[in-house]
Amino acid sequence: MSRPRFAWCVVLLLGGLGMGASCRNTRAPAGGASDPRPAPSDAPRAAAHPAEITEIPGLDVADLSASEREAFWSLANEELSTCGDPVSLAACARDHRPCRTCVPALRFLSRMVRDGRSRDDASEQLRLRYGATNAATVNTTGAPALGPESAPVTLVEFSDYECPHCAHAIPIIRQVEHDFPGRLRVVHMNFPLSGHTHALAAARAGLAAGRQGKFWEMHDLLFANQRSLEPADIDRLARQLGLDLARFHSDAASAEVEAAIQATRHEGERLEISGTPTIYINGRRYELPVERAMLRDWIQEEIDAGSGR
Repeated sequence: MSRPRFAWCVVLLLGGLGMGASCRNTRAPAGGASDPRPAPSDAPRAAAHPAEITEIPGLDVADLSASEREAFWSLANEELSTCGDPVSLAACARDHRPCRTCVPALRFLSRMVRDGRSRDDASEQLRLRYGATNAATVNTTGAPALGPESAPVTLVEFSDYECPHCAHAIPIIRQVEHDFPGRLRVVHMNFPLSGHTHALAAARAGLAAGRQGKFWEMHDLLFANQRSLEPADIDRLARQLGLDLARFHSDAASAEVEAAIQATRHEGERLEISGTPTIYINGRRYELPVERAMLRDWIQEEIDAGSGR
């Protein structure tokens, strides 16, 4: 028996570097959206400073090459303050504006330049990360979660059990959970893609296992065995977890489990998600590679901002 085909898996290349790999739907989500990323912004940049700022106390750019430093300071003096003031990002950081996001934003911009992002891409990533209108409210009601509801940071992942890029992300997210015990809440949102034959059944299996207190154990097993997700394979995993098999089958086929999957699918479509994994951190879409260091820096900044430091 031949293996069913997977949904398209693509690597987005921007500025010669991967933005992060993802699996894509074979059809556009409701509303006709085909790419979740906004078009490059035409927002005005700060007017050139008569004498450009090229040094800010507490900001170390020694790891940039001479040409990278030139590009960085050029952008820092052109991009508008993330505090919303009509000054450049560099001037905002130099003047210690009270919103406290300008220095972290400059560090973020420095990383984009160091990673080889093009000028336009670095600017767009800066706007996605810090733009006042780019935070979304993600409805996670009823979705499986790890970590306290009171955690200062919530990471929401829209995921598909047959997506290899989702499987790659899982151990990295686990590492980040251990980096921030008690301060990070991770929410799993089922988003089975149309071209993945077994993804929907796997999503049902995960939620059915959750009804016996074993969602995350089944979640991890499904990803570890994502090339073997026939009904007999899923039953084997259920037995491995010691689940009541009759109850497991009943729950997996229930209207309640189906409604829960449809709820997270519809939420993803509302957010114009077309691929997995798609990650939100405190409502901001994470469009960068799923790497421990990058995620950790982003989460730490959210924690620091919330504590007023």
